[in-house]
Amino acid sequence: MMKQKLVLLLALSLLVPLHVSGNPGGVGNGLENMQCGGACHGDANQNATSNLQLSLQQSGTVWVGQPAEITVQITGFDTSHSIDQIGIFLLSSTNANGDIPTTDGWSILSDGMGGSNNYIEYASIDSTTLTHAWILRADQIGEKTLYVSVHHGDNSGSDAGSPFFGVSQAFSITVEPIPENLQRINPDYEPPTSREVGQSTNLCLETIATSDVVIEWREPSGQAVQLETTQNNGCWQAELPSALTASAIEWRAILDGEGPQQTTPWFSLTSVEPTWEADETALLLQSIAHLVLFFGLVLLVRKPKQNEDEFKQYVEENI
Repeated sequence: MMKQKLVLLLALSLLVPLHVSGNPGGVGNGLENMQCGGACHGDANQNATSNLQLSLQQSGTVWVGQPAEITVQITGFDTSHSIDQIGIFLLSSTNANGDIPTTDGWSILSDGMGGSNNYIEYASIDSTTLTHAWILRADQIGEKTLYVSVHHGDNSGSDAGSPFFGVSQAFSITVEPIPENLQRINPDYEPPTSREVGQSTNLCLETIATSDVVIEWREPSGQAVQLETTQNNGCWQAELPSALTASAIEWRAILDGEGPQQTTPWFSLTSVEPTWEADETALLLQSIAHLVLFFGLVLLVRKPKQNEDEFKQYVEENI
């Protein structure tokens, strides 16, 4: 009976694909609470205090339903700590549970890394200051609060090798109601955040109360290049050029209408190498082949035992 249960368990393990992922040196970019489940750099109860200085600022007025750039600045590298890698959180509270901005009326349109996460990791730090921007959209009018938090290690000092943790003060953000005649992007618009290397991107930007749109793109912090923009079927269309290597570009839209000219934040678009995709049919056939092989091995192992029992019975009958 035990052997049958073991066979069934092994068979199921072969047929059911397991999701296994490893994140050495961190957990990878994602939607994470402040304590990161105690798994970012170690048990939260063992954290040492980070002396990095954390600040946050908004770029211009934050209109409800419109993209807003929130910039985080971290200073103190090479003076307070010797750091190789750092994880940065954008948070709506410090509860360490349910503190992701999406739980407080924010949408994360871009994390600047090709995703829509509130937690991102930098593998290396090149200067004493690190600046990073998120593009958020508030779905409600009123006062909101955001925090910055960091997890990192330290290669020097008395606490070298310990996980370090730091959290900022509360930063207040006022979300304003949008004027009726103000030209704007459709509140449901979701900008693309990533694509494969070699692929161009066709933008279709839906707007409200807008008479003209100019779309520009650039390499990060480079010179802006204006794209040919046309209006078709209720949206403004333009094509972003492809990238030959894994890299990132930025694009924005300049909107004209009855109200003052509006310029969107720079949206980040990351080009990544094509991901490996498994053929589900091939995996299923391979699992079945493993199962057949396993049962064959079981039968081979049991066969000598049957021969031994027959020999004992023959000896007893002839004594």
